[in-house]
Amino acid sequence: MKKKRKRRQVGRTVRRSPGRGRVRETGDAVEDAPLREKILRGRENLGALPEEASRAELEGDVRRGRVASIRGREATVEPDQGGELVPTMLRRSTRVPHAATSPVVVGDRVGYLVEGEPPYVLTEVEPRRTRLVRGRRGGEEHVICANVDLGVMVSSAAEPPFKPRLVDRVLLSVQQGELAPVLVLNKVDLVEPVEVDRMLAPYRGLGLPALPVSAATGHGLDALVDVLRDRTSVFSGQSGVGKSSILNRLIPDLDIRTQDVYGRVGKGRHTTTASTLYPFPFGGAVVDTPGIRSFALREPTADALTGFFPEIFAAASRCRFSDCHHRGDEGCAVPDAVASGRISRDRLDSFLTLMEEIRGG
Repeated sequence: MKKKRKRRQVGRTVRRSPGRGRVRETGDAVEDAPLREKILRGRENLGALPEEASRAELEGDVRRGRVASIRGREATVEPDQGGELVPTMLRRSTRVPHAATSPVVVGDRVGYLVEGEPPYVLTEVEPRRTRLVRGRRGGEEHVICANVDLGVMVSSAAEPPFKPRLVDRVLLSVQQGELAPVLVLNKVDLVEPVEVDRMLAPYRGLGLPALPVSAATGHGLDALVDVLRDRTSVFSGQSGVGKSSILNRLIPDLDIRTQDVYGRVGKGRHTTTASTLYPFPFGGAVVDTPGIRSFALREPTADALTGFFPEIFAAASRCRFSDCHHRGDEGCAVPDAVASGRISRDRLDSFLTLMEEIRGG
């Protein structure tokens, strides 16, 4: 049997990276290329060798900033030193310390190499301090934003109606991502004050800020500013609840396009199409996100629900059987707590839905 002859590659040498056991091919053209080209061609599919990237970065003008918006592989960065936003590009060489499903998101801290004409190359995405995540089919996760202090769930008292199950899902994800949760109830001018108190009472009982506001009249916006001041927030909510209207009041020069709720279904149209970071004039910043109609949690657990539904777990501790499902089981103590007003019917429905997801997960 004839042995296959190895082809000789003319003009190329093989270099082994010390201590890595990884072989990559280089040539004179790479060595003489600009620093940006060295970074881009230094990793192929396996990732840039840290010592290679470090040499290029030490020789070049690497700056730091925060991602303000994303479009495909292009990231607009807010430079730490101030000034205009900078266009950058995510490359195969970019060092990313987390899952590749969301390599760079709004709020990420990044480094970028200033060389030649923009867009400049992103050299590194730093580890995330906090993150807001929603689940996807197949167990994957979608990171909405990172390094945010407050997770603000914006809902409405009417048009569209208040949806406690959606509110609970978003606020639970906020807590799981180590953000501080805040609930903002907009359009309170459209309902009676007693209805506003009924909607907000369960969340005030959790000790989190639950603020009634009206973007139309300005009611409650001063209290909201006090919560948001000098912190980075993310606004999430169903389409049509008035996220953009609130932000237009808080940032007068912003002028985000808004649309009315449409149709008999009471759903809003999407006006924000991509997550974007905006600075507040009173200090801090906000990530405005596209409207949502559903929100899948990433791997909800019973332990995560304990702190978010304390009133239900307190009542459940008095059930006769430890495996009680709280759906009319014999000896269940939860129905009495609902009848007495200690547990909201909406909150119980939300809790039971999430527990079914956990059991079926």
